[in-house]
Amino acid sequence: MATAQDVATLAGVSIGSVSNYLNGKQQRKSTAEKIKKAMEQLDYHQNIIASGLKKNKTMSIGIVINQLTDFFSMSIVSAIEAYVEQFGYSIIVCDYHDDKKRFEQKLDFLLDHSVDAIIVFHQDFATKMLKKVATEHIPIVAIDAPIRGLKSDVVVVNNYESSKIGVNYLINKGHHKIGIITGTAKNYISRERQRGYEDALKEHQLRNDQTTIWTGDYSIQSGCDGFNELITKNPDLDALFIINYYMSLGAIKAYRESNLHPKIEFLVYDHFFVNDLFFPEISSIEQPVDQIGTTAGKLLINRLSKPNSSDFQTVYCNNILRLK
Repeated sequence: MATAQDVATLAGVSIGSVSNYLNGKQQRKSTAEKIKKAMEQLDYHQNIIASGLKKNKTMSIGIVINQLTDFFSMSIVSAIEAYVEQFGYSIIVCDYHDDKKRFEQKLDFLLDHSVDAIIVFHQDFATKMLKKVATEHIPIVAIDAPIRGLKSDVVVVNNYESSKIGVNYLINKGHHKIGIITGTAKNYISRERQRGYEDALKEHQLRNDQTTIWTGDYSIQSGCDGFNELITKNPDLDALFIINYYMSLGAIKAYRESNLHPKIEFLVYDHFFVNDLFFPEISSIEQPVDQIGTTAGKLLINRLSKPNSSDFQTVYCNNILRLK
């Protein structure tokens, strides 16, 4: 079995250069290419377990999301993995199905597996287990929302600003009865997106009352129910802003079943390939999933390299408005 010294000899570099390459440290391009070629020729594979034991690391990162079937979250996870694997890290992904007890159990599971860091999605408040993770000095990166009561690095999008711009676009097109299918007020992204909607209406002195607001649970069915409820209470509804992808699928389904009457223009949060199949085309606010994932990976690797730093960052990624 080839050793790191064998790789160094064949590549014509020092063992230190090979070590730095294996640990993800910056190398001259020519040096990195020599090492990579030597590793391929020798069929060299780093012993991650032995390497981790020497560094007191497992070279693994835990990620906790709500649903493994959530296309948005898993797209970000894919970008995270692509970035951190360059530094020798692997990921362990868990979901908790919107169950607080299960969320705590998943964090406990990751602690039992001695992960080096944890990334969590959609958490607005610090739970008992999150606080335990922090006290054990395991880095945490939060995606989608800052965690109240916990210091951590955060990656979020400009929820408020993009929502406000999108609703202003609808108003400027002549729509004056605009409804919203939103989420619970305890959720950060729901609050920010609804705030953008409400402020846009206020700036144009348009009426904003509870009859044009439906609070769903982020499921396809709640989007369907929300559309039917809003159109019943507001027969003159001429536009609808939906803050979540799955609820937008339900609302559009209900609209199709109503035979597209009355004529309603949609603005939906998130844009995936399915959006391109809609006819007529609908406006959407696309979240830069690759940028979010890469940014989270960078924050995490930086935190792992400087574990004692108290300089926590909140990084905002700009959404892409696809206005039709």
